[in-house]
Amino acid sequence: MRRSTLRSAFTLIELLVVIAIIAILIGLLLPAVQKVREAAARMSCQNNLKQIGLGAHNYESTHQKLPPGFLGAMPSDTKGTDTDFVATGYNGQGIGTLVYLLPYIEQDNLYRALLAGAPAQDYLDPMKRYPGFWNYSSFWNNRTAKIKTFLCPSDSGQDSNWDAMFYTYWYSSSQFSIQIISFGDTAFGKTNYMPVGGYSGLTSDPYAGTFTTRSQNKLANIQDGTSNTFIFAEYSGKGPPASGWQPVTPAWIMSGYMPTAWGAVPPPQPDTNWTMLSSRHTGILQVTLGDGSVRSIRYPGSSGSNWVNYVYMSGINDGKVVDANAL
Repeated sequence: MRRSTLRSAFTLIELLVVIAIIAILIGLLLPAVQKVREAAARMSCQNNLKQIGLGAHNYESTHQKLPPGFLGAMPSDTKGTDTDFVATGYNGQGIGTLVYLLPYIEQDNLYRALLAGAPAQDYLDPMKRYPGFWNYSSFWNNRTAKIKTFLCPSDSGQDSNWDAMFYTYWYSSSQFSIQIISFGDTAFGKTNYMPVGGYSGLTSDPYAGTFTTRSQNKLANIQDGTSNTFIFAEYSGKGPPASGWQPVTPAWIMSGYMPTAWGAVPPPQPDTNWTMLSSRHTGILQVTLGDGSVRSIRYPGSSGSNWVNYVYMSGINDGKVVDANAL
């Protein structure tokens, strides 16, 4: 005789309940996973800023001065004040601070490759003017290098953004602005970290920062105290800064410094606050202080007492000492 057996099975209702429970568990786990992932990205970003700060310290130990903020116009172009790099016919190297730090962040081979085709050994001397780096194949062919230390893992839009060069300049005797220049492609290696130029980024500014055009400051020049002064900070990949522009991100080889005059607010999507330092970490902006430490500060806005303290902390010799804990 054939013996029949009974098989147990889920009813439709039981199956739906199991699916609902799994969906709830996934819904509970995903935010936790995202928080862990962002915490790891934030720590990695802090480490990048730390390495950049230490690189600046080591550079100063070797050369008895910090690297310049940008190799743009010469001080003699406008009787001792900063002028527009464009107005001088791009008459300068167009190199930014981060190039100088390459040997101090384990990128010595790249540094050597860049300089292999330079016209002279003193090509990076801030007191000397040479043609722009784009005239030399050793620089141009190595401009695409992606350097992990220069990229924040929380900003995923660098590759799709146009490369850009930033620096500030006078456009009248009493007014200044930020110039943005791009080669119009996405080939350049990007960076999410920029030197801090003070209120305007101009050398004649009483609130001038550590890095300005062809600056040669020392940590000892930071009379407000190295633990009270920003020297590097985050800069997130940006949205269009003006009509007709593509989204832009600073290129490590050529982007200069960022001023604090316009303050800092959290980046919207798309981000049009391209004149401001900002971060993709929720609610905070990470900065490197002159003593090499890294801090997370709240966004100061673009006016009010927090913005004033933010500006004071970006200057090196303004006599306004502010504790980083105030931000």
